Amino acid sequence: MIKELYRMGWSLSDIARHTRHDRKTVRRVLAEPLLPAAKPRKVRRRKLDPYGEYLRKRLDEGVWNAHKLYGEIKARGYPGSETQVRAWMHPLRAVRAGQATVRFETEPGQQAQVDWGHFGTLQHHGRQMRLYAFVMTLGWSRAMYVEFTTTADEAAFVRCHLNAFRYLGGVPREIVHDNLKTAVLGRDAAGVIHWNPRYLDLAHCYGFSPRACQPYRAQTKGKVESGVKYVRGNLCVGLSYVDLADLNAQALVWLDTVANMRVHGTTREVPFDRLPLEGLQPLPERCTFDTSRIAYRQSSRDCLVSYAGNFYSVPAAYVCQQLMVKETAAGVVLIFSPQGAEIARHRLATGRYQRVVLPEHYTGLRTATQRPKRAGAVQIAPPSVPLAEWLAAPPVEARPLSAYEDLLEGVR
Repeated sequence: MIKELYRMGWSLSDIARHTRHDRKTVRRVLAEPLLPAAKPRKVRRRKLDPYGEYLRKRLDEGVWNAHKLYGEIKARGYPGSETQVRAWMHPLRAVRAGQATVRFETEPGQQAQVDWGHFGTLQHHGRQMRLYAFVMTLGWSRAMYVEFTTTADEAAFVRCHLNAFRYLGGVPREIVHDNLKTAVLGRDAAGVIHWNPRYLDLAHCYGFSPRACQPYRAQTKGKVESGVKYVRGNLCVGLSYVDLADLNAQALVWLDTVANMRVHGTTREVPFDRLPLEGLQPLPERCTFDTSRIAYRQSSRDCLVSYAGNFYSVPAAYVCQQLMVKETAAGVVLIFSPQGAEIARHRLATGRYQRVVLPEHYTGLRTATQRPKRAGAVQIAPPSVPLAEWLAAPPVEARPLSAYEDLLEGVR
């Protein structure tokens, strides 16, 4: 107000009388800037500061999971909360999101990318099961393959690879995927990958090189992740199906008429038009790869083996033994002895708690009513004494009652 009055032409004396301040005070106010300079804030040392260098190093390695980083520094003695870690990372995430990237394109036939997607549940074999989609996308042509399964285990992973090779007409030179256990068992301290032996056998048999993404670097396989989103946002929207077989049949029609016949947004070409130029490796003619699910079960005393919620009979000679069970892609359950010989073959049962029994497995066994009773306690009659021993017993002397009274008197 003092500065405004002075600007309007008031004298120092008039301003002093109006504001009831001394003239020296008015002169000092007029000489100072309108807003006083802000005092520098004292920098507070945060609990997270000693761990900043370690966190930046982990971010450079591609680890952007705040919960994981919080666990790592907590093990190193960090006394603060996870909220502080997230607040510290927030501006860095914004910078990271705005960074420019270079799209990585591969040569024809060089690479395919695979991934799983979860698509809810469905009724299968009489029970509610999870629904997964296996997606493979070729890096150059963008031709893709989709197959729905009720499990993402090792056998399903291998079977979907083989079906994708047959659909696409060949094998790429390398396949990129996540660090899922069906492919990668783990990494040692030096970063060396320990592959799943069965998946490594598949790669050797079909002539491709497996390649696992760096942890927390999912953008390495961005082509197939876009493919999973495309399946979710195009094929599955408004889709109705009866069972798993019907769903996969509709998926094949969708691949042939929509997914691989559209003009791709990146290549601006139709994937099926580019597929013949992909130059995939031919499928091996003599390679037969076993895609069976393998499990080991202990047979019970009633000649049954429990597998996938149902029971299958085995010959009586193999009760109470550790047996190998194989479920083939054709839905046949094979049971093998400890020596590796096939001892039983059944059709895969649907539902739960079903008993699949072959009568010949029980030939020669007694039924439950013919089993001998278990030995227990038996009561026997006391030994009898011969009559001659009774007759030979010594005679008993007969005494009058007065003799007992005299005896009692002596005791008193």
